[in-house]
Amino acid sequence: MAYSQHTLYGGTLVGIIVVACVAGIAITGGPGEARKEKEDLARQQALSDTALALACYQQAFGEIPDDLTIVGNELAHVTSKARQQDACAQAEIRKDPVSDKHFRLERQDGSVTRICAEFATGNSDAPYNSYRYAPSRAVILDLDKPRETPGEYCYELNLSAKLGY
Repeated sequence: MAYSQHTLYGGTLVGIIVVACVAGIAITGGPGEARKEKEDLARQQALSDTALALACYQQAFGEIPDDLTIVGNELAHVTSKARQQDACAQAEIRKDPVSDKHFRLERQDGSVTRICAEFATGNSDAPYNSYRYAPSRAVILDLDKPRETPGEYCYELNLSAKLGY
């Protein structure tokens, strides 16, 4: 049985398409990797929002307590002293959107100096997600700093930053 020229071309084209699809998934990591990157973006936004809330609280009341629910409860009140600055009107303590746990805070001499999160991916090509939320940029100065590998990453905090828009 002889194959026609069109059958050979069609088979070759299908083969090329299959190889291209497999190569594309291998290079990009597929849907699982995309999901992890999306979760990390959500995690970084929650971390940024939490850092702003911490700065709002510290500037209004001083040292941040170990129990972040105290900070969250204070920020929940519209008339709170912590909400008096423009950038603090919507500030809130957020949890990691994947693990639903508070972000880990590092302290030095009793003061919070860093905020840490567990990331599922690295982003060595940062800044791929340039945040334009100026108050968070003032609080987390290294927000766009690349994370070379997955795992825990801690950001330096400047909780006395000017929080205007």
